[in-house]
Amino acid sequence: AHVRSPLWSGVWDMVLAGAVECRLESASDLATLLNALTLRDKEQKDQRVICEASENGLKFTAQSAGKDVTVLGWIFKDAFTEYTFDGAGEEHLHFKLPVAPLLSCLNIFSERAVLAMRFPAGAHELRFTLEEDGATTECRLRTLLLDEAPVPIATFRAENERLSVFRAKQPEIWHAALSEFHELEAPDVVLKVTFRPATAPDAPIVTLRASTIGSEAEVELSQSSLEDVELAEHAAVAGQITHSYLLSSVLGGCLKAAKESRGLKVRFNQEGVMSNQFILKRRQRQLLCEALICPMAEEAAGIRTSAMGGMGANMQSIPAEESIGF
Repeated sequence: AHVRSPLWSGVWDMVLAGAVECRLESASDLATLLNALTLRDKEQKDQRVICEASENGLKFTAQSAGKDVTVLGWIFKDAFTEYTFDGAGEEHLHFKLPVAPLLSCLNIFSERAVLAMRFPAGAHELRFTLEEDGATTECRLRTLLLDEAPVPIATFRAENERLSVFRAKQPEIWHAALSEFHELEAPDVVLKVTFRPATAPDAPIVTLRASTIGSEAEVELSQSSLEDVELAEHAAVAGQITHSYLLSSVLGGCLKAAKESRGLKVRFNQEGVMSNQFILKRRQRQLLCEALICPMAEEAAGIRTSAMGGMGANMQSIPAEESIGF
């Protein structure tokens, strides 16, 4: 079978000066990563992700309409069986991809399908081929090229800052904990996360709590279910720290990635921004994903707003050894 599938329509004036060509052993790897970046955001009916291509590989970024959630995903160069990047004098190439039609293409065949992608020089579309058991499908996806790189965002971790950190011994623990709040999800519901020093093996270190007028839920994670627990100095002195987040933001940014993860690390910086770092399940090499959730702040008037005005131009994972990205 040989099928050509134009799955996205639109006309864009800009064209890609550079070129990228790559090949994955399994199309499901890219589909898994894009699923983790798909936000449950009612204000974004046609979600797009920014793809950044460089010599290091591909980096994907999704952001909520309220800019309080940023999810990043990486496929590093060595994860591809073939990877060629020509930036035409630029270190990075940036373009927007529509998530839903791209996922539709990637799921035409099974996870055994081989994927070859091309962003040809002078084109304004992503071209890719899926091949499995002699059947081939060619797809072309219109992309929105960015004439300027996205505004750089500041670091998640300030220099010499000590973070509050924990790892789940079993990654499904975090997914199960967040799932307990699914029925409470509503636009104004707040999730409070409390982190305290360990006092006994069965004592709770992390407590998640949310409530509505008619119901409430609480989940406690004990020392026996966590490892590599570190509490920042200011939090240790205070005895515990509590940060508040929109429940919909936490679930929308983390739940899908948590379900697919086989490794998890959760970090909190001094401002309360929560970083969820996931190693996603895949056939061969690791897929990496990070969800950054901005905390809530109670203003004097009693109106809840995102601390620091959201993460749009203010927050991102630092590309250092403490993080997983580039």
